[in-house]
Amino acid sequence: MATTTWQTALFKLCSLIIILPFTISYLHLYYYTYWQNEYCLVGPHGVSMVSGRLKVDDATMPISIDTATKFYGLYAPQSQKKRRNDNNGNIEDRRPFRQKYASSPSNNNSNSWSIVSSSGWPSITQSTTLISAPSTQLSRRKYNGKHAGNEEFEIVFVETKEFTKWCLQSSNKSFSSKTEWCSPSLSGYSDDTSFLYPPSGAWEHSESSTTSSPPFISISCPSPATARQSSSKTNYSKHKQQNAKQNQNLQFILRNPTTTLLLLLNTLLYFHYWNHRIPPSSVCKNYNKMCIHHEWWRGFTGATAHFEPLHIGFNMMSLNTLGRELEGGGIFGSVVFLVYNVAFVVMTSLVMMGMVFGRLQWIEYQILRTRDEVLRQQLEERQTRLRETSTVGYSAVLFAWMVISTLERNQPTCPIPFFSDVCFSTYSVPGLPFLKFNIAPVISLFIAQFIMPRVSFMGHLAGIICGFGLHWGWGMPPLEVCSPNVFVGGVFLVGCLGLSRRIVPVMPLSREGVVAGNNDDWRSLLVMEGVRDDVASNDQEEGIDTKETTTDPFVRSKQKKMERELEEVRRKQRTLISICSLIGIVTLASVVAFDVTSSLFLSQVLLLAYFICGTQSSLIEWTYTHFTKEGNDVINPEKERSGIVWRGFFVSAVLAIAVDSFSMASWFILYTFLSSARSPLRLGLLPVCIFMMARIAVNVLGLVVSSKILHDIGQVGGGIFLHVFKWVISWSKLIGDEIFLSRKPLWTAFEGRGIQLGARNRTSL
Repeated sequence: MATTTWQTALFKLCSLIIILPFTISYLHLYYYTYWQNEYCLVGPHGVSMVSGRLKVDDATMPISIDTATKFYGLYAPQSQKKRRNDNNGNIEDRRPFRQKYASSPSNNNSNSWSIVSSSGWPSITQSTTLISAPSTQLSRRKYNGKHAGNEEFEIVFVETKEFTKWCLQSSNKSFSSKTEWCSPSLSGYSDDTSFLYPPSGAWEHSESSTTSSPPFISISCPSPATARQSSSKTNYSKHKQQNAKQNQNLQFILRNPTTTLLLLLNTLLYFHYWNHRIPPSSVCKNYNKMCIHHEWWRGFTGATAHFEPLHIGFNMMSLNTLGRELEGGGIFGSVVFLVYNVAFVVMTSLVMMGMVFGRLQWIEYQILRTRDEVLRQQLEERQTRLRETSTVGYSAVLFAWMVISTLERNQPTCPIPFFSDVCFSTYSVPGLPFLKFNIAPVISLFIAQFIMPRVSFMGHLAGIICGFGLHWGWGMPPLEVCSPNVFVGGVFLVGCLGLSRRIVPVMPLSREGVVAGNNDDWRSLLVMEGVRDDVASNDQEEGIDTKETTTDPFVRSKQKKMERELEEVRRKQRTLISICSLIGIVTLASVVAFDVTSSLFLSQVLLLAYFICGTQSSLIEWTYTHFTKEGNDVINPEKERSGIVWRGFFVSAVLAIAVDSFSMASWFILYTFLSSARSPLRLGLLPVCIFMMARIAVNVLGLVVSSKILHDIGQVGGGIFLHVFKWVISWSKLIGDEIFLSRKPLWTAFEGRGIQLGARNRTSL
């Protein structure tokens, strides 16, 4: 069996966590922008790929940017379509395109995009929000109407005796008639040519010699721009509108990729648990196991676990219905919908555990106040049952989406099956129009509890609370914080390690008096104490007086061995500190490249915090292992703590690298739109991509180091961590073994106590 080399492992690792996410993001955004919605992106022409600023020719007159930026944005085709008959049906021809989303912060109607005006390159969530922000109540409250385009700006097909062109102009009389840009003249086309889309490229101003407007603008539209009517009955078409018959299942997958992914994930896990006879207790949400034993990963496994056909059937039908409405219907884009699903899994688990904790505290209060032994015993039994109650299923997240769906509808909601006349309307709080409420989700909660008493009341209630929190803007973190590369690792670091286990900041778990001084004092004292104890114990076994044998060869040998081990630890320490410094430099540079509120910057800060804690925990573990006589009762907790921190870094690094790749793909697709802000981007596309690749390389290096350390201390773990990251762990370990393998032996042959041959005979002479 051929062994995998570290070069092959590196290629597989980069393909899985870098190339694959980049490709998926690129294809999805391309399909969504140019195929599904047929958008045209309008932006400035001549933006430097290096500096990110607009190139201005000194020979031309000064440019009035304000005039042009009102036209920048995203243009969508109108429903009023001109059609030509074809043998295969109607072909859309010469449709007008009107501005749907504006990207200019200088628009008189305040139709601005705050992300672009920050001059930092956006994350994948910010980019997709730009092209998929819906005209719904939720988004209007969130964006305050600043994202909508001006319908007076449009791209129209102009045909005269002299020329045939596409032109970008305004129908508003307040604008000068000279404010328009046109494509090159469309010539050489026959009468059976259909003009489907405006041509991409640079469009010239109609009166560039007499106006201060920019002489050119850049437009990116779907292709092909033209098509010829087919003379035979063939299946000609490049886009969905021209297909006589469509594959509905394929269209569902392309339009709802997140819903499809969640349906497949829950269904496959259901069959996996069924085939392998996995008991619910091993993956469920349980208060004792999550809050006492700190098995926080159960928040994910419990939410995606189903063990009954009716349970998985009802949940997946609800997910399919809600996904079609919320993702495919335009309330959320696919990326944002996926981000909020992951955030809801975490938030509903936290809220549910919080409600269980509050109820336990209330029962404990009743136990302390009561004097009735029978009642006290009943309360204690109820408390025990509550701690051991297990829940599984995606219902909590579905109830959260049910709230969003109900509040976004403009018509009453009827939650009771077979009673279509019992409906409930949505009401707003006077003076707070964004604060809406509908009792229908609460009615659904009680109906589900009545029909199926085994369902988790607190789990569903937690979903309702999170749904209202997201729609009202209270309780749920901002979108960038909800991004998995920030939220998952951040909750684990702050909640589990910081609050629950209290092991952050990282200090030795024993010998509290040693750490009173400098951060390095405890390590030096432990090393010196370990050397003294080691030498003294050996001397005591040999019956040697330490004061009289300072030059003993055996003592010097032990000292040299300790020095070599200390040097090896120092080498590892220098390696970790060097990588930590690289991560710190990348974090500081991210301030320039990205917005400080972006998930791209926040995730890098999180990785830096994890690596600092991991470095400290590894140094403590190495010191106890190599330089002290402590037993396993002291060393094992240090190894366990170090393994927890490094596993947290490992998961956060994988998510951060994947999201970085997603984001970089969005820059290529939406470059015309991203460069259309009044405030220029701090960096051009070329330098920011080079920086992003360097940042990914540094994070991959940290990923390899964390895997190497986890294997060395035997804390790779198992369960969901090993199942999800099995390939990444094995590949990164293979790379780490090659790069960080020590070339210096920790022992020397024939070194130690020896006797001089013939010494006794010479002495007797």
